[in-house]
Amino acid sequence: MKIQLNQFKIWNNKNKNKQASPNNKLTAWYKELNEKQKVMVKAGITAGIWLLAIVFFFLNKDCFYGVDGAGASSLLKKRTVVYFMFIIFYSLCVFFKNPLKEKANLLLNVMIMQCFPIVCFLLAEWAMGWTDLVQMKVYKVVFNLLIYYAMMYFVFALTISVRTSIILMSIVTAMFATCNIFLVQFRQIPLLASDFSIIRTAMNVASDFSYHITWPILFLICFVVACIALGCKIKQGKVKIYTRAAVGVIYVCFLVFMLKFMVFSDTLKDYKINVNTFRPIKSYTNNGGLLTFVRSIRLMMVEKPEGYDKEAAQEIAQDYPSDSVEEKNAKTPNVIVIMNEAFADLQSVGKFETNQEVLPFYNSLKKNTVKGFAYVSVFGGQTANSEFEFLTGDSKAFLPNGSTPYQLYVKRYLPSLTGNLKLNNYQGILAMHPYNASGYNRINVYNNFGFSKFITKEDFVNPKLVRNFISDESDYDRIIEEYEKSKSENDGPFYLFNVTMQNHSAYERDFDNLPKTIQITTPECADSAAQRYLNLVHISDAQTKRLIEYFEQQKEPTVICMFGDHEPGLSDSFYESIIGKNLNALTPEENMELYKVPFFIWANYDIQEKYIEKTSLNFLQSIMLDTAGMKKSGYNKYQLELMKDVPAMNVSGYFGADGKYYSITDKNSPYYDQVWEYDILQYNHLFDKKNRMDDFFELQ
Repeated sequence: MKIQLNQFKIWNNKNKNKQASPNNKLTAWYKELNEKQKVMVKAGITAGIWLLAIVFFFLNKDCFYGVDGAGASSLLKKRTVVYFMFIIFYSLCVFFKNPLKEKANLLLNVMIMQCFPIVCFLLAEWAMGWTDLVQMKVYKVVFNLLIYYAMMYFVFALTISVRTSIILMSIVTAMFATCNIFLVQFRQIPLLASDFSIIRTAMNVASDFSYHITWPILFLICFVVACIALGCKIKQGKVKIYTRAAVGVIYVCFLVFMLKFMVFSDTLKDYKINVNTFRPIKSYTNNGGLLTFVRSIRLMMVEKPEGYDKEAAQEIAQDYPSDSVEEKNAKTPNVIVIMNEAFADLQSVGKFETNQEVLPFYNSLKKNTVKGFAYVSVFGGQTANSEFEFLTGDSKAFLPNGSTPYQLYVKRYLPSLTGNLKLNNYQGILAMHPYNASGYNRINVYNNFGFSKFITKEDFVNPKLVRNFISDESDYDRIIEEYEKSKSENDGPFYLFNVTMQNHSAYERDFDNLPKTIQITTPECADSAAQRYLNLVHISDAQTKRLIEYFEQQKEPTVICMFGDHEPGLSDSFYESIIGKNLNALTPEENMELYKVPFFIWANYDIQEKYIEKTSLNFLQSIMLDTAGMKKSGYNKYQLELMKDVPAMNVSGYFGADGKYYSITDKNSPYYDQVWEYDILQYNHLFDKKNRMDDFFELQ
């Protein structure tokens, strides 16, 4: 029996050797070498490290050379020293063993686990280069560190290995910082949680960009290699099973706390840690990178409406069939939509006098015109939320406060006004914004809406400026140019969606090319910034008159819809002076008055004139189509019916047909069921892509 057992052991050991991994074979081979041979192997590895380092140095001189005051290329000594110090460190790790005893190693491991998350945080912020840590508030630093510690201890809880923890944390840190460096380089927007929803698209276009190693990226690479080298020298004794269990329980409790604290509550919002969705890089600067990224997770969380399923959506939609593109009864006029930057009527918000009328043309529009006031969901900024509401018919009322759908939710084709006009054989299908293309992810969103071309600042040649922005005059000239170009190429109806730039904030200083025609004559309301703003919209009004006069002369039927995107971002003191009340003391209904903008729908053919005291941008598309006698989707027809009970809605609440204000969540409202149905349909439109009722949202 003993002989058989011994024979089995011998056979088993031979079998193990046959199946040994290459790594085990290499280790066994190295152990069989004598000391001299081991030194030779180490010397060869070290020589290889130095050879690669020197070759890399000369192939990537941009990382190590800068231009001096005389314009000559000069060696950046500090960078070079740091780089070669890393190489020396790798060399030392090859030759030297860890000399520490068990207790000393234990102390070292504890110190590493406590200090390494801090190192990762500082390194990531330095590499990205946007954060002023000295100016950052202490609690934001603490929140960032908590996230780094949570990540570090998550790895440790899984592996009970300090070595694995520091290596994986260094890789994650380097990848996070490097990813942000490249993203800002390519699109001016750092990483947000929503970007993971378009990872497939990102991989498809990744090869279209050129990547260059910069000094921060090189430093991150060296850091990762240093952590791997250091990790290989860390000694850690065997961990007992109950120790693993205890670490796991403690970490699970910590993780639950972190998720509740950071993601599944409004704690970060209460601390005024938000994501600037127009320029998220500002949030990275103010809050720190990883904290901003975690905060952006919350913006993606849109819960299903209570009772939502595809059958509930279909039941609501069944009474509103979409029109067919084959129908010949509906009109197909040219459609020009202008969302005029910060175009508002301040004298409708509060009382003050001016030396002359601010918006004389807008006020004079009556013939073949529908006009009034539309409530918006933003104040002083976040322009894209207003265009989202108009183009889609969806409302910000059902989305997380502070979110910007362009950044977070419009990741694939989405039925919209643009897509429906395209289905109806409209030509042009142009988007235009005389500023940078990168803002609010418009390049991708406009493509997902179905626009054929996006005209931006770079496409204007020697435009006229007002202050430092392209003027409405040059903007409207380009509309006419594109219209005439389209008509010279085909006879189809023309469509263009335009977002102007002239009136954009700030309004803090004078410019030689901004007239001072309008003066505030009410002394207690005098405000220089407000006065500059009034002169800007006065210019817009005059240029709008010129555009309307041009299309009055055109024989082809044309509809122009113009509206503002939000009230201007003026001081609280100015608004308080014209309202006569502290802004903090406004009731929700009074506060709504700060969220309304003028609009008009004008046609060069007969339409029924109308004044609409209250509507909202999510309904304005449907009003325009109905006014112009155009084809409508089932969604448009549903909204026109809904408006009889809920004429205006925004992120703050809505007005009922009884004239009263209600909050979105008010279950005692007589219109709660209608609002709930709208929420059901919007969720199907924007989020339930698998079950989306395209025949309801699109022309047939």
